[in-house]
Amino acid sequence: MKKNISLAMALSFIIIITSCGGGGGNYRQVMKIPEQKFYQGKYKEAANMLKPLAAKQDKDQLLYMMEAGYMFHIAGDYKLSNYILQKASAIAKLKPISISKQVKSLLTNQRATNYRGEDFEKVLIRMYSGINYLMLGNYDEARVEFKGLNEELAKIKVEGKAKYKQNIMAKYLTGIAFEAIADKLKDEEDLEFALIEYRQINRLMPRFRMAFGDTRRLDRRMDSNKKWDIKKGELILIFQSGRGAVKKSRGGLLESADMKANIHIHLSRISLKQGVTIAAILLALKNAENPIPKFVKRSNLAKYVKIIIDGKTYRTQMLENIEQTAIKNLEDDYVNLKAKLAASIVTKAAVSIAAGIAAKQIAKKMGAGAFSGLIGQVAGAGTGAALFSQMKPDLRCWHTLPANLQIGRVSLDPGKHRMELQYISRRNRVLKKENYTITIEKGKKIFFNVRTLN
Repeated sequence: MKKNISLAMALSFIIIITSCGGGGGNYRQVMKIPEQKFYQGKYKEAANMLKPLAAKQDKDQLLYMMEAGYMFHIAGDYKLSNYILQKASAIAKLKPISISKQVKSLLTNQRATNYRGEDFEKVLIRMYSGINYLMLGNYDEARVEFKGLNEELAKIKVEGKAKYKQNIMAKYLTGIAFEAIADKLKDEEDLEFALIEYRQINRLMPRFRMAFGDTRRLDRRMDSNKKWDIKKGELILIFQSGRGAVKKSRGGLLESADMKANIHIHLSRISLKQGVTIAAILLALKNAENPIPKFVKRSNLAKYVKIIIDGKTYRTQMLENIEQTAIKNLEDDYVNLKAKLAASIVTKAAVSIAAGIAAKQIAKKMGAGAFSGLIGQVAGAGTGAALFSQMKPDLRCWHTLPANLQIGRVSLDPGKHRMELQYISRRNRVLKKENYTITIEKGKKIFFNVRTLN
């Protein structure tokens, strides 16, 4: 009776391991047509395709919310965009998980689990929600979003989850929101808060000359008896450039020199049970894929936007390099996780091979005869290979983000102005021109939002 129970347990182990995995999402397949339409400039059509999926509880719901919310943002439907992004923000709470839990999740089929979002993606949900409020003229709500965003970044930094720098774009837009509220309410305290933001940006990013000019301008205003006698208005141009980075596989587990080195280090340290060999473990890992993906850049042709108004020329400056943040985000994770991941993989491979040897011995005792070798093979290196074939990188990510965010700021006299935007390439050539007529009001700011798709 005991022999039957032991054999059943061994066979159960085989069945569980060889049947685990599979599944995985179809997010990238679903996104194919909406993304294609988005990059053809059919923003609302693309967004409406994803809107029902964004409202449906599913493992990929957060992704559809981010995509649809952003598509409506670029389409200029800022209210609907914020309706979706606010819900996404509630789902995507910034709660760092421990390294041990991350390693455990990497050894499973992550595509079959709820998408949690990369930290930088969660930050950008709030970023775009804040920009939406600016576009709608709701500066108080915008300020709340931007300040909340930077508080979350500070929290991540304290908890050691990621080596994030401050989000300069969010800080600068926070300053602008404070300044807009101050001008509207004639509130000196809000004007001082704006000045504090600009001063902090000067320390964090000295090369950003625009904030240096804002600091000097507000210093003079604070010392003036006529601080509310504002004769001009302002244009704030937000430029979203190119296509953001997307996730790709790093390839085979043993193809990566650093991961292979870590695996060999742990192989040299592990205590192997009788019959378990290093060669068998490496055989089990031969076709395994590295479960930690990487971000790779896509196209981004425009270096900046030249703004020409009334014969004067201005230009945008980059404040948030989204693609670089994405790349660094995963590379930091890779550095932090690879050693622990290698140790866990080696241990699991050794266990699967030991189980195969045990199953073979039990089968012999039970009189399985010729089948005992087959059982041992299936539950040993073969099962190890089957187990690690399920260990796939999660390639889901926010596909429609730009490569970077830039800003331009121009003080103008009240009235109508003709504005020409020239998109300048990395070789300083004009990629395209756009012409607009803008209306500036005394003491007020207007926000202009543009995006390039290549």
